[in-house]
Amino acid sequence: MTSTPDVSGQVEAATQRVRELSERVMEQAKSNGLAWLEGYERVLKNMLDLEEQAAKGTGADWAGTLASTHANFVRETSEVVFGVMRDQMKK
Repeated sequence: MTSTPDVSGQVEAATQRVRELSERVMEQAKSNGLAWLEGYERVLKNMLDLEEQAAKGTGADWAGTLASTHANFVRETSEVVFGVMRDQMKK
């Protein structure tokens, strides 16, 4: 007597393995995305700080004011954008 393989059970098991692998891949992608986002935020902060320091070093008041205004605009805008991106990655 020849036994027939349980094809339905094998398909279900394979489907479950694919589902679990997909979930792990998605979690890793979210983790990597958050790490990249945090790194980019640090780089942006450092660049804006440098911009302000360089402008203040010129001795021209208008240059310091311009650099500070620009840096504050970028900080506030990026804070909103990065916050939304972070929230989306955590879902």
